[in-house]
Amino acid sequence: AFEKLKARLAGEGLLADERKLSLPAYPEVVGVVTSPTGAALRDIVTVLRRRAPWSRIVLSPSRVQGEGASEELAKALDRLVESKVPDVIIVGRGGGSLEDLWAFNEEALARAIVASPIPIVSAVGHEVDVTISDLVADLRAPTPSAAAELIVPDGVLLLSSVRAAPLRLSRGVRRAAERRRARVTDRMRVLSRTMERSIRPARQAVGMDSERLERSFQQSLEQKRAAFSMLSGRLEALSPLATLARGYSVARTSEGTVLRRVTDFHPGLQFDLKVTDGTVEANAVGPVKPGREER
Repeated sequence: AFEKLKARLAGEGLLADERKLSLPAYPEVVGVVTSPTGAALRDIVTVLRRRAPWSRIVLSPSRVQGEGASEELAKALDRLVESKVPDVIIVGRGGGSLEDLWAFNEEALARAIVASPIPIVSAVGHEVDVTISDLVADLRAPTPSAAAELIVPDGVLLLSSVRAAPLRLSRGVRRAAERRRARVTDRMRVLSRTMERSIRPARQAVGMDSERLERSFQQSLEQKRAAFSMLSGRLEALSPLATLARGYSVARTSEGTVLRRVTDFHPGLQFDLKVTDGTVEANAVGPVKPGREER
């Protein structure tokens, strides 16, 4: 069944690299189709929180094995696609036997992946496990953790690079100016060996060129420094730590699921409250009363 479906999909051109979508460089919203209680979701959340704390995770839950699991996975994927919210979607589960992974070898899920206008990363089982979903997805990751690593940049390194960019630019411009100035100086030395009367106009022209070059480099340096300063400020503003520092907090269950709405709480629920300088263990004491969202 696996080889027959693979051959049929290949015959339709659905396994060709040419039809596969490129992943966004800096996704802000990551969709996940998997079991809400499986290790795969926990692994994905852990990696994304470490590498890209500004990213938002949207889960479309589904069974990942058993009769009808493939159709349920396809419907969960369709819901995410129809929402148009995620920038990229991870479809997968943790390891298991061939029978456990079989939902990812069925046509229903394969067709849903192919039809998605949003890039899909397949992350099923371990590196040795290859499924039909892996073959039709835009990118195959060996594990759910690896999928999270592949789709987002390392935020710490990215921020460090942005902060260091003005200094690198300044040094580069300065070195270029020094090289140009050295060439001008060499030219002056050559010209000085000729008759003073004949080189006077050329010396004046070179002096004017040098001044214009210096002004041009200074203006370029200031513009680039301002642009990178603005980019660094925007990236700082995207950090969830900046949001917490303004007095906000983030509530999560012990499994790491973010509690976003009043309806996520129920009396007796134990949860962690992340504030700017640490984490507070808290309990919900009911009844919970929904209210209008403040703006």
